[in-house]
Amino acid sequence: MKVLVIGGGGREHALARKFMQSDQVDQVYCAPGNPGMASDGIKLVPLAVDQVDELLAWAQATEIDWTFVGPELPLFLGIVDRFRAAGQKIFGPSQAAARLESSKKFAKEILVENGIPTAHYQVFTDFPTAQAYIQAASFPLVIKADGPAAGKGVVIAQDLASAEAALADILEDKRYGSQSQVVVEECLTGPEFSFFSLVHDGQVLHLPTAQDHKRAYDQDRGPNTGGMGAYAPVPFVSEALYQEVVRTIVDPLLQAMEAAGHPYSGVLYTGLMLTAEGPKVIEFNTRFGDPETQILMPLLGDDFAETIDQLLEGQPAQLTLNETGPSLGVVLAAEGYPTPYAKGMDLTPLVQACPSEISLIYAGVGEKSGHLTAQGGRILMAVAQGRDLTQAAERVYALLDQHPIPQTFYRHDIGGQAITQPKEEKIS
Repeated sequence: MKVLVIGGGGREHALARKFMQSDQVDQVYCAPGNPGMASDGIKLVPLAVDQVDELLAWAQATEIDWTFVGPELPLFLGIVDRFRAAGQKIFGPSQAAARLESSKKFAKEILVENGIPTAHYQVFTDFPTAQAYIQAASFPLVIKADGPAAGKGVVIAQDLASAEAALADILEDKRYGSQSQVVVEECLTGPEFSFFSLVHDGQVLHLPTAQDHKRAYDQDRGPNTGGMGAYAPVPFVSEALYQEVVRTIVDPLLQAMEAAGHPYSGVLYTGLMLTAEGPKVIEFNTRFGDPETQILMPLLGDDFAETIDQLLEGQPAQLTLNETGPSLGVVLAAEGYPTPYAKGMDLTPLVQACPSEISLIYAGVGEKSGHLTAQGGRILMAVAQGRDLTQAAERVYALLDQHPIPQTFYRHDIGGQAITQPKEEKIS
């Protein structure tokens, strides 16, 4: 098989690398990819993720067997609809189904109308009405821009002043588009975790749970980022809780989408919070998360590409898991990230020192004189497995601590709470 992965970051590197491990795959292409992928034999295609027509023409000319979409933007642009209309197999949701991620309002309506547990909410289109609502509300509140916001349209407002500022940003300054709407939610409390499902034509396969760390610095301090590290599986998610999520959230959501005329296909990422009342939905993503993908792929068997192929072919599909222990990864970021950051640092010392039990998954990298250099805010992710999370963390941090790269930083406590608290003490 020839497989195309759309995207160019760490998520796509992890996916393409996993697909390359299958005996059924002859070649994996990545558009646009990044220079760090070349060491795994992945071929780069110089097309951007939003060049839908060009990507389709290239896939047809290259006789790609199927395409896997990494990031959200091409899904929002309807790439799956375009490929399918042209007879090209592609794994992902339709543009209409991708509204689970592109429209907070659409997602909340589906949840509430079908009795799926989530935070209470209200939707507003003008500032005065929204302002009047929050003046009578209890804090904290969660304020979300309705449309695509590249992960930046969510504010947890602790008081009236910050809530009013967030509303003005969205509704008056139109930071996220001229047709802005805002969703105002109650603020849920509890530990968060991510739940991933593969869906296609009536078949649903569930992956291990994961948890990422969004804040830039240790002890969850500093600004929100795209993710500074992750681990899987999550110790406090018991088998009973796992099945509760399937029964009360994922299955009803898929049934609701089918009934609404938007049958779901692709990766469904359910962001959850374990509240005192049980698991509740925080958000949906309609693709794999980053950095969760990087630590989930090592937990899957080498036949993952065959699993996707079986789903797309309508054959009975199964998902095999490796029995090699939990997975943990730490992101190496450029100094200054998530604000303007340093670039151009030579990554050679770290790359050359990396032992076989650790994988370097590349994201924001370039190439100069045959050496990989830092070009993005999140540069790479060091991923390891171990007999437990403690050993996995020790392996990753030994590499990063002993081979520092100037003008970079990383968190030192990824998986910390899960490591320090025994499983039985965390189940609630």
